[in-house]
Amino acid sequence: MMNSRIIFILLSMLIVVEISGAQPVQPGISAKPGKSRNWFPYFNFNAAAFKTVPREFGPFTRWWWPGNDVTDAELQREVKMFAGNGFAGVEIQPLTMGINPNATPDQLDRIYSWDTPSFYKHVIAVMEQAKKSGITVDLNGGSGWPLGGPDVASQESMLTLTYADTIITGGQTINIDLPKQLPDYSKIIIFDTLHLYSYIDPSLAKLQAVITARILNQIEGQIFLDAESVLDITTHVTNNRLNFKMAQGGKWVIIAFWAKPDGQMPTLIASRNPGLVANHFDSNQIIKSYRHLFGKRTGLDHYYGFPLRAIFNDSYEFRTDRHYSNSFISFFLQKRGYSIIPWLAANLEKGYNNNASAFLFPNAKSNFVFSDEDWRLRYDYDLTVGELLQLHFIKSSNNWMQRRGMIHRNQAYGIKTDIIASSGTAAIPEAEQLYAKGAEGFVKLVTSGAHLYNRPVVTQESFVFFGGSAMITPQKIKALSDKSFTNGINQIIYSGTSYKYKTNDYGREGWNTWSSPYSGFDFSSNINESFPYWKHIKEINLYIARSQYALRSGNPHTDVLIYFPFADFTQEDLVENPEEILASGYFKGIDPGGIAGNEAKIILTNKQKWFTAVWKTINILNAAGITWDWVNDASVQAAIAKKEEIDIRGNRYQALLLINAPYIQLGSAKRISDLSQNGVKILIIGEPPFKQPGFLNYVENDHKTRLFIMQSLRQKNCAHITDANIPDGWIKKIKQRIKFKNNYRFTRTVEREMKDCSMLRFTWNQSGQWQSIFLTCDVAYKNNYWLDPANGYVIKAVSNSVSNEDYSYLLPPYGSILFYASKTKLADKLLNKVIPASNKEKEIMRIEKWDIKAGTAEGRNSALFEWRSNEAFKYLSSEGIYTASFDLDIKKGKKYFIDAGLVYFTAEVRINGQFAGERIWEPFRMDITRLLIPGKNNIEIRIIPTQRNEFIREAIDGNKKYAHFKGKENTLMPAGLVGPVRIFAF
Repeated sequence: MMNSRIIFILLSMLIVVEISGAQPVQPGISAKPGKSRNWFPYFNFNAAAFKTVPREFGPFTRWWWPGNDVTDAELQREVKMFAGNGFAGVEIQPLTMGINPNATPDQLDRIYSWDTPSFYKHVIAVMEQAKKSGITVDLNGGSGWPLGGPDVASQESMLTLTYADTIITGGQTINIDLPKQLPDYSKIIIFDTLHLYSYIDPSLAKLQAVITARILNQIEGQIFLDAESVLDITTHVTNNRLNFKMAQGGKWVIIAFWAKPDGQMPTLIASRNPGLVANHFDSNQIIKSYRHLFGKRTGLDHYYGFPLRAIFNDSYEFRTDRHYSNSFISFFLQKRGYSIIPWLAANLEKGYNNNASAFLFPNAKSNFVFSDEDWRLRYDYDLTVGELLQLHFIKSSNNWMQRRGMIHRNQAYGIKTDIIASSGTAAIPEAEQLYAKGAEGFVKLVTSGAHLYNRPVVTQESFVFFGGSAMITPQKIKALSDKSFTNGINQIIYSGTSYKYKTNDYGREGWNTWSSPYSGFDFSSNINESFPYWKHIKEINLYIARSQYALRSGNPHTDVLIYFPFADFTQEDLVENPEEILASGYFKGIDPGGIAGNEAKIILTNKQKWFTAVWKTINILNAAGITWDWVNDASVQAAIAKKEEIDIRGNRYQALLLINAPYIQLGSAKRISDLSQNGVKILIIGEPPFKQPGFLNYVENDHKTRLFIMQSLRQKNCAHITDANIPDGWIKKIKQRIKFKNNYRFTRTVEREMKDCSMLRFTWNQSGQWQSIFLTCDVAYKNNYWLDPANGYVIKAVSNSVSNEDYSYLLPPYGSILFYASKTKLADKLLNKVIPASNKEKEIMRIEKWDIKAGTAEGRNSALFEWRSNEAFKYLSSEGIYTASFDLDIKKGKKYFIDAGLVYFTAEVRINGQFAGERIWEPFRMDITRLLIPGKNNIEIRIIPTQRNEFIREAIDGNKKYAHFKGKENTLMPAGLVGPVRIFAF
């Protein structure tokens, strides 16, 4: 037993030390299990592949299982269903959210049998079918989250740094047992149901340090200490007993610091014995968990790399008061250059590192205060925590998986950390649309990390929002995807798909993991066969796949970097861009009011004020089509100047912007001075950052920082302006091979560059109106094309000018388009003979009166209306059938189009009984020329609303299976065909 333990530790240490530099890529289906792989190899854009995009570029979905209450037959059927509908892969997540706690004993026994031979048998059945169906499988790190389980012993679990104190009168010699009032978290629950902690034996607490300091004052629960009097008296402790002669004068506090397992259990784990969260700051414990969950005993080793691509670890929802590791004190000394022991008390704030601290401990303050400079101590503490997590969790996870032909997918945020560096460390960094409202300020932190650290694929947990159940539509999926793509995401992960689990416990749709009467939660989304738009999912996935293919080709091309000064960012710090849409998934003008998370935010903190100021500048860049990324200190310090550009790990940028930065690391200030002296363009907006955030020698280092920034300001290529309005002259210095001819506040754009310098620009219209964009293109590009990911069309771009430099495109509401400036001419067979939409069509008539039928409700010879305004239609989710007739004098040589106007939410059109087309998002317009006859014509339009209004009706009627929709009458979704329905001629 002892020998096995020693061997395990040695192997674990070897894996931790050997940190991989390999580039992760494009999955293939032919690799053998267990071989190291390059998952995402570089490739140049190919128009033929864009048109007939391989399924491997499609989205994934998070596949929720009701624990282990599944069957092989249904699992394999669903794998084939996913494959047949354009999904590239699945991520298996067995959990207990939304499960009836009073289900039958047999049912509950099956649900709670995760991590048993039966469970792994089911996973293997999925693997076998996935090989046949050609899709990829990711596995969640166990059941629920964070990573852990019954195999994690108390001493292997997450640590918290806790403390106990006692106050002593100065001048006496004391011989006392150390104070040890250790907290017991086990009785804490959230929402009256969610147990977070297990009881931990207090004897497992280990003394870390003891300090004493003179008390200056005590105000409102805070103890103010004399920083000059602080002493580390740990050496005066023997067997947890302190023997020490106190200094003379006043009252002194003695503070004993203890490292104690915090007892956090994995959330929603499908096991009767939930166990504990593994210590993410100890690589040995992380690797031990991986060996247990995915090692030989499970049989999953036969599928490493084929079809098992990745192990996924969710965001860091740790419930620890203060993150700590057994090596923290020595690691801190090594990284920060001073001992943290005398200053540990500056970080003693209730729930300081608890992911739910804003909810559980609002307005918490530090229990002890040394000076106004304590923020520097906390900055250093947070920076060290982040570095430890990168080393022990992210890098060790990367290495363990890479050795086995897999990769690590990780949402590298949730604690106070440098999200850019953490995301760049993950083999596949992942963002989400739930954390920080899914706002672009947050998502760009993750994607910037991917770009700066050369991670070719960056994923996103998508289409999930609090309070948004049954509010997801094809239009919203497309708009949210486009927002993600222009923020740098290039692989969508639906969140998600519930296993088909229909028992008497649930409504006719079956188990909906995150929208269930047994949890009270009301999260979107559930993309399975109960989704009212499931028949369109293949078309939606094709759109996503074509976009993702384009946005994974070549390399990201970013014009400028914006310095992000905070190494302790959390979602509470964010203020979303006032010009972005869909924060928290809220679709203004479509979604109803009353959705949680969309209330106006009062700006209180310095970080929130910083975001508010920085968006003013960024929106000028956005309007000019200048692409940007955030940049962190570690990347600034890795930068070198090449031909007056910034080179960071092989990525090139034209300029660096410092916008109202409150501080900057000394190393970054020095490197910026070096860059500016080598001709790199630096733009400083607002007050220059004349101080650095570290505590060590801060007076001296602040002075050095000021000198370096002043040196930069003296360079002719460094500009300093006092407000957010970047001069046009500076904007023009940024060289763009494809650029907007005008400023467009309604756009978001992202670019990719191929090895031959061909360029792709993806542009999204985030407004609800038709909008024209005009581009100018470098004359070096002679072969230019419009690429439409909605249908795979490749259209020759026709220049508006003799010099073949100017191009225009009319974007529909929320529409998107790719402009391909190619170095080579595409074969004619790849081109589509399609005329893009224009403003030349002329409206010739409107169809005003309709017969309407939906379920049992009917309307005759009626004007169009939105269903919520009509009691007979208000709570319906049935298909709406609209019929009418119109007279038309057909002119030879004319083309005729129908535009259905405002549609909630899809439209299928028939003219004279013949199928004219179906539209699932804007524009609801189609060519009907071939179907028209002279004189009287008949038209039928079928629309599909969401299910939300019907679910609310069920709750009103007292159906307990829809109880979680009770009281939500103010969140009814719009429904019906609102129009106007118009016919155009051209």
